[in-house]
Amino acid sequence: MILSIPNQLVISVNRQVLGYVDGKSAHSDVADALITALKPLGDVQLFCPNPHNYLYLIASTKGIIFALALGMNTIGVRLDERMKPRALASGGAPYPDCGNEWVSFTLFRDDWPEVDLKFWARKAYVAAREVEV
Repeated sequence: MILSIPNQLVISVNRQVLGYVDGKSAHSDVADALITALKPLGDVQLFCPNPHNYLYLIASTKGIIFALALGMNTIGVRLDERMKPRALASGGAPYPDCGNEWVSFTLFRDDWPEVDLKFWARKAYVAAREVEV
């Protein structure tokens, strides 16, 4: 059963992200890593259109999508102008498919430092809560 995207997420600031993730999947290990990183945060809503078939996972707060899990090893986060350069300097990559403010991190890389997902999830969460819609 495929669930419809919640109405509160269908807003202009999320349009590019929703268009990009449509039809994509996320491995359960990637989704679990994102869920674990989000646990300490407050007002977070998770949405997966079909968890039984491991479709993408997005996280939102106040109707703003701020994180996602895709593919075999990708976590994306929406960051503000202050944190995006730091994310890029610490191993993140621009994620223009989701928008200019997005950065992707690759998980499960050999001989590479582990991504501090809790840190980046918190920074993305704070930035999303400050977005004026």
